[in-house]
Order: sequence, then C-alpha cells, then structure tokens
Amino acid sequence: MLAETPNRGGHVNRKQLLKTGAAAGAGALVAAGPAQAQSGQGAVGSWFGTVTATNPPLGSFGEMLSILDGGVAIESRRYYVVPPPPFPNLLETTGHGAWERTGNRTYEVFFRFFLQEPPPSTGSPIGTDNIRLTLTYDASADTLTGTFVSQVKDNGGNMLIQVEGTYEATRIRV
Repeated sequence: MLAETPNRGGHVNRKQLLKTGAAAGAGALVAAGPAQAQSGQGAVGSWFGTVTATNPPLGSFGEMLSILDGGVAIESRRYYVVPPPPFPNLLETTGHGAWERTGNRTYEVFFRFFLQEPPPSTGSPIGTDNIRLTLTYDASADTLTGTFVSQVKDNGGNMLIQVEGTYEATRIRV
C-alpha cells in the first residue's frame, strides 16, 4: 500500500494521481451529461402536443407529455373536459402510465386518468379515461407523431365510449 506523502517540490505520488484522475473523469462525465441528453435521446423528454379527435370528430386540444427513462410517462392537459353526449361535463386528473420502445424510433404509451363530476356536484367519481398512443419519433425534426385510442370506462370497467385520433408534439427545450 502506498503511503500518502505531502506534495513536496511539485512531485505527485500514485495515490494523489489516482484521486486527481478519478475526479477529472467524474467531472468530464458530469460535463458531458447534458450534451448526451440532448442528442440521441429519442422520445425521452418533455413534449408539447396537440391531440385531435377524428372518430368521432370532437376537435383538438393542447397537452404536455413527459416520457422518462425507466418506462414512466406522465401526461397533463386541462382538467375540465367537455365530452360528447350523453356525458355530463367532467374533471380529469393528470394521466400516469408507462411506455416502451416498439421498434426503431417507434413507441407505445399508455395512460390512465381519473374522471369525476365537476362542481357544483359532490365530485362523484365517474370512471377512468384509458389512452394508448402509438408514436414515431422524427430525429431530424425532433417531433413525435402518431395516433391515439381513448376508452372511457365507468367505475366497473365497462367501456362507455371510444375516441380515436391523431397526435403531434414538439420537444420542450430550455
């Protein structure tokens, strides 16, 4: 084992050299981290998207999607939802879910949202909105595009309505 000796006259012993090299290497990794996160990250990141319901044709709205390392996904949109008849107005929570890579630059994402009656009601639970996105990442444009299927289910898991449509998003950047 090497004894640590003070640095006299500009000489460095092996232990000091190893410590310095390890610190420099760790610093280089930290410095390289953000650059690596910017390039080649695929769908991982936060996105500002547009959801367009085409079947039935219910219009479009904005949303934010975050795809995290490890397969976790979070989606947020306005909480107040005006659904098609025969449903009353609804409140919808942020969606939580999972994602997986299905091919070269293709992904599948699943979210579940809670639905409840809005004020002035007692806020009774109505069920869940279960959404599946099929996405393609375009590296040259740094965009996500694809389709979605939304299945609104009651508290017993029975499907009340299915809505299909398109999705497009751009990466949120600093």
